[in-house]
Amino acid sequence: MYDPPPSELSRLARLRVVEEYQAHQLERTRAVIRELEAEQERQRERDKKRRIEVSWKLQPSLANGGVTLLHRANCGLYTKEIGYLDAVEAQIAMGEPGIECCQVCRPQV
Repeated sequence: MYDPPPSELSRLARLRVVEEYQAHQLERTRAVIRELEAEQERQRERDKKRRIEVSWKLQPSLANGGVTLLHRANCGLYTKEIGYLDAVEAQIAMGEPGIECCQVCRPQV
């Protein structure tokens, strides 16, 4: 009976080596994908915070006895996360009758 030298692997043995290598590469690829997805999520959160820092929002008059209040978007007195305004929209709102600026966050542009 002929025993092949150790350097000669059977086709099955070679395929198992390839399979193991591919499994290792797949796991590395998945790890990189997870890292990139996490970084994208962190970037989205940073972008959201930046947008909020330069935004305003209107608190409807129903809660303030008939006066609509303009707040900075991060004002703690009005925490709803809807209806953000940009600087131009906030300036327009400040000129409208019935809209007052919050005395806490002082949203003047």
